[in-house]
Amino acid sequence: MIRFGYLPSGSLMQWEIEKLCALLAEIGYAGIELLPDFALVDGADRRRLLAAVAANGLTISEVVLQRDLVHPDPGRREEAVRFILDAIPRVEQLGVNTVNLFTGPEPWIANPVVVGRDVTQSQAWEWVFSAFDRIVPAAEKHGMRLAVENVWGMLAHDLFTHKFLQGRYDSPCLGVNLDPSHDVLCGNTDMRFLVEAWGRGRIFHVHLKDAVGVPEAGRFVFPLLGEGNVDWTAFFGALDAIGYDGFASVEFESWNYLSRLAGGRGEQAARVSFEAIQKLTAKG
Repeated sequence: MIRFGYLPSGSLMQWEIEKLCALLAEIGYAGIELLPDFALVDGADRRRLLAAVAANGLTISEVVLQRDLVHPDPGRREEAVRFILDAIPRVEQLGVNTVNLFTGPEPWIANPVVVGRDVTQSQAWEWVFSAFDRIVPAAEKHGMRLAVENVWGMLAHDLFTHKFLQGRYDSPCLGVNLDPSHDVLCGNTDMRFLVEAWGRGRIFHVHLKDAVGVPEAGRFVFPLLGEGNVDWTAFFGALDAIGYDGFASVEFESWNYLSRLAGGRGEQAARVSFEAIQKLTAKG
């Protein structure tokens, strides 16, 4: 059975962890996905985090360690790899076995690197492989699952480009954080095919996010769940069919709704997303 979680961002990042966990549990979520600011803490702060999670009956579904691995500056690439390598054992100390990565380049920054214009495909993949040649063994050493996410505008941006990365390594620690919104932007709308192509053994975590448009800056939105082009009935049905019983975590990026209708209140985003999940997964 799929368990549902939430990735706190925006205004929720300013909340105390106890208040945040209580909110998610009260809404009905079973899990919390963590960004580094919440997760990579030590000593008393780590004990406080774990106590808040446990007291509210939640599970930390994964920790996001995304860093750009396709950057022309070798110092920046080394810094990104070192961050991930240093963070993996700290995530392990939380009792969490899944981290979220992506390849890069980051398309939302000013003057982004564009593969095929600023760097060749060959060079970009060489940089990514060089990074994962170090990250994969570290993950295997610590029993950590690398849930790599496809992201629009990046080297690995859909099922097919991501499979090129997966094909490089014969490691049970390398899998996918399956976010259907990015495949939909690329025109891959067959949710049954998408889920079955990955299979239960490689889907380490799921992000719930809808999409409308094409994968070019300013030409798409991630609307509320159910308002985009993701066929959620087919998606959840396919996950059930393969026996996926991990976490599906809301990654809320409906910025217009948040600013214009929710007054920037992250708690409203969490509530409306859970209501949407209930309706999209209702039987009959």
